[in-house]
Amino acid sequence: MIKLLLALLIKHAICDMYLQNKRSFTDKSKYIGECHTHYLDHFLATLLVCHLFAIPIEFSFFLASIDYIAHWHIDYTKTKIIRFFKISLHSIVFWLLQTIDQILHYSTYFLIVYIVQSKLSLHDIFEKYISPLF
Repeated sequence: MIKLLLALLIKHAICDMYLQNKRSFTDKSKYIGECHTHYLDHFLATLLVCHLFAIPIEFSFFLASIDYIAHWHIDYTKTKIIRFFKISLHSIVFWLLQTIDQILHYSTYFLIVYIVQSKLSLHDIFEKYISPLF
């Protein structure tokens, strides 16, 4: 499982640094918008990584969806906080938020590996963690 975690972290660096830099600026303060191309990069790369680790495609799709949804909400929230408080991109507070952003992304990959390692089925996940919310 440590190899899966490493692969997801490498995937994250490629998507968040290299691929995002190749795109024109995307406004992550819009809940729905062109920023979803960035989240789709993460979805597709996570799907590929999980599938390369012999995780069934349906389950890989589910895990990639977790990454997509988490990435979307982490980036959106960070951007809204920066704009609401008018935080300068050169301030220590900005870099603290960037640090928290990355910790949350890494935690998402830890969660994905935990789900895989625990051999939880989609049914188990729904019954134990999702259905109690409703």
